[in-house]
Amino acid sequence: MLKGGIIVYPTETAYGLGCDAFNHRAINRIFKIKNRPKNLPLSVLVSSIDMIETIAEVNISAIKLIEKYHPGPLVIALPKKITIPDSVNQNNIAFRISSNNFANSIVKLLNRPLISTSANKSGEPTPYSVSEILDSFGETEIDAIFDVGKIPHRKPSTIVDFTLNPAPQITREGGISAKDILSYLNIPKASWKLHLPK
Repeated sequence: MLKGGIIVYPTETAYGLGCDAFNHRAINRIFKIKNRPKNLPLSVLVSSIDMIETIAEVNISAIKLIEKYHPGPLVIALPKKITIPDSVNQNNIAFRISSNNFANSIVKLLNRPLISTSANKSGEPTPYSVSEILDSFGETEIDAIFDVGKIPHRKPSTIVDFTLNPAPQITREGGISAKDILSYLNIPKASWKLHLPK
């Protein structure tokens, strides 16, 4: 993967498509394979707070959520550091620590963030089996596939964005409820509507 390979791997929510998050060529291949517009940023998997601090400008509230909900289906968006290529995201970086042991072991072995996007063409259904992925991509566009069988259908990751005001904004409610997040951050209930999708 350090040479630009692209892999399919299991996560706690679906199969993901990934590569070394510092490899420009591999990142561009991901966009091409998925037929994904370049203005739609990608997220990454990380393995620790130490790794997060190498790619993002971390704040106290984000640390609280990381310590409470990671590993797990919670994506957190923060201002990025220059270590992350603009091809991933121009200004920010979204990340999570996966609760899938296999995915987490890949990140630890790579010792750098792993691009994490659903293993399908943009606009197609989320893939829960390798057969669905091969129907979408074919075998020639992927360098390695880690097949663990059919993944159970679960809610997608909740997304919490600290780059939008008033921060944080919960831009997608998934496996972790918005109520739980806002309560844990001690945000007054009277202002919750300001932090939820419009």
